[in-house]
Amino acid sequence: MITRLVAASLLFASSTILAQTLDDRPWLATDATIVIDPYQDNPVDMAKVATDPKVKAVIHRAGVGLRADTRYIERAAEAKRHGLRYGLYLMGVPGDPIAQADALIAAGARVNAKFLALDIENLDPKRSMSIPDAVRFLDHVRAKTGRSAALYVNFSVYKHISQRYPTSATLKAAPLWIARFRDRHGMNDATLWPTYTLWQFSSELNCTSSGPCPYRVPGTRSDIDVNVLRGGEARLKALFD
Repeated sequence: MITRLVAASLLFASSTILAQTLDDRPWLATDATIVIDPYQDNPVDMAKVATDPKVKAVIHRAGVGLRADTRYIERAAEAKRHGLRYGLYLMGVPGDPIAQADALIAAGARVNAKFLALDIENLDPKRSMSIPDAVRFLDHVRAKTGRSAALYVNFSVYKHISQRYPTSATLKAAPLWIARFRDRHGMNDATLWPTYTLWQFSSELNCTSSGPCPYRVPGTRSDIDVNVLRGGEARLKALFD
C-alpha cells in the first residue's frame, strides 16, 4: 500500500512539473523569468524583491497620460542598485497620443530605460486611448527611439485588436504584453501575435494577502502585478538592454 502511495505521489509530482509549460502556469518553472510592474501606490522593497532569483526586471508606471507617476525615478535607481533591469509603461488615455508618447520617451531618457510600453486598459473611448491613436503612439515611439514599444492589453482588447487589425504592421511589431489571470492564457488567434512576450498572471484580482496566490514576490504585497517573460535571458536582454 505504501509503495503504491509513493508511486502515485511521484506520478502526480511528475505531471505537475510537466504542466509548467509556456502556456500553462510557466511562472512555476524553475527557470521562469519573472517581472513585476508597480506604480507609485504599490509598496516595494527592492532589496527583498532581488532575493528572488526568478525576478529579473521591474517595469514601473511612468504616468497616466501626461500626469507623471511620482515614484518611477527613485525606483529606477533602487532597481538598478539591486541588479534588476528596468523599464517603463504609460497608461494611455484619451487625448493627444503624440504628446503622451513624448512623455514616455522623455521619462525613459531620464532613467535610461530602453523597454517602453503602452498600456491600453479597455475599449471605453472615455477612459482609454483608442486603438488608432495607439498605433500613432507606437509609430512615434519607433520613429524617435528606433525600438518598438510593447503593448499591454487585457484579453478582451487582445481579441478586439486581433479581429479588427490583423494586418497592422505597427501592432504586429509591438511585443504583446497580455493580462490574463488564469492558469492558461487562452490566446487562440495567432494572426497578429504568434504568442505573448509578457503575460501578467497575478494581481489583486487573483492574489489574496493570506490565501491563494499564483506567485508571491518578496518585498511586495498581494496587490503587485506579476508577469512571466517568454524567451528567457536572451529575450530579456533584447528588450531591456
